[in-house]
Amino acid sequence: MTKLLLLISVCCLIHTTSLAQGKWSMGFTMASRSEWRQYQDSYQYLFKGSGQGFSFGGSLAYQHNEKWRWETGLFSTPYSRTVGVYYNEPGYRRMLNRPVMYVSYTNTLEIPLKAIYSTPLKWRNIQINVVAGFNTYLLAENINSQGYAGLPAIPVSPAPPTNLSVVYNDRNLSKVNFSLEAGGEAFWKLSKRFHFIYRLSGRVGFIEMVEMQGDYRTGDNLTLSPDKIYPFRVVSRGSALHHTFSLRFVMGRKKWKENWWEDEN
Repeated sequence: MTKLLLLISVCCLIHTTSLAQGKWSMGFTMASRSEWRQYQDSYQYLFKGSGQGFSFGGSLAYQHNEKWRWETGLFSTPYSRTVGVYYNEPGYRRMLNRPVMYVSYTNTLEIPLKAIYSTPLKWRNIQINVVAGFNTYLLAENINSQGYAGLPAIPVSPAPPTNLSVVYNDRNLSKVNFSLEAGGEAFWKLSKRFHFIYRLSGRVGFIEMVEMQGDYRTGDNLTLSPDKIYPFRVVSRGSALHHTFSLRFVMGRKKWKENWWEDEN
């Protein structure tokens, strides 16, 4: 469903090319997404970092005037459904900054609405802008989708004195979510037709979208007789740090006056 909607959006963007007068631009956008999740973990063995996901889709922007630009689009944006655990004790160093493996993501359809303000800051052909926006996420899969995972611990050095693993269930909690976004943008004018954008922004979500609930276990025989069991809960609300890259194409031509006397006083 998500791929179909993205295809429809691209077709609509292409169709608007003939209607543009130099103020509209469209392009392909990809973002590296690091989630900020909420943790309930009394024993502090959970890995609090977030694995990277990638959001991608099409963008459509309108240059209202020299200072303001409005932007929307259609994106496939993932929510992570994986947690990691490691032996978090003094004298032990984590060897990886991510879980050993990832199981799944919850796919959402993102519809952003952004306002971009052009500041006086400029270096060569790069314009520094300020970005603010409101994003809507629509669940692109079954609300009743649930999963089960059992993952090994993130390795540490030296080797820990006990085995460690995590077991949990994951599920979707909501069909819709919203987030506020703010950040900065570097706008690079490659030519009259092509622009490149890098954007660093933070998002704060409002609704619990994905839940991971379970426990991690220590001992020699984790399956039959673990020594200790520690419950936890992790929730994703859509809060995240985004590194966004976008290549834009300026559509149409500027509207030229038809007669020499137009625009004269």
